[in-house]
Amino acid sequence: MQRERGFTVLELMVTLVVAAIVLSLAVPSFQRTVANNAVRSTTSDLVSALNAARAESMSSRAMVTVSPQGGDWGNGWTIVHQASVNSDDAYQLADKVRIRSDIASVVFRPEGGLTAAGNNITICHEDATIDGRRITLSFLGRVTVETIAGGCGA
Repeated sequence: MQRERGFTVLELMVTLVVAAIVLSLAVPSFQRTVANNAVRSTTSDLVSALNAARAESMSSRAMVTVSPQGGDWGNGWTIVHQASVNSDDAYQLADKVRIRSDIASVVFRPEGGLTAAGNNITICHEDATIDGRRITLSFLGRVTVETIAGGCGA
């Protein structure tokens, strides 16, 4: 009599239970990583847009504006090249990411500086436990980013 090789039903059930337990532990960690990456990518996109606008203002010797779409940073932002043949560039936020700022728009002068100093833009996630980012613009147009540990709060 030949014996068949394979798995028993009990072995398959134990394997499925162990896999379910491992997945239930891994999914929340994965979701947190996705949320952190959304905040980082939105911050990176906005910093890149600000640096590109500053470079464009210096190279074209004209004012370049980074402004929120529809007057709300939460809708994304647009780079407006006032004296260039380049088309305006529009950007969107990552999912569940929010931007808080009192700035109506960021205007770079032809020498690369800003028309107003002390500009801060805060980027947060809907999950208040995810670390946020604060973008600070100096009067000379320098962009710095700092992490807001523990999230942005309510």
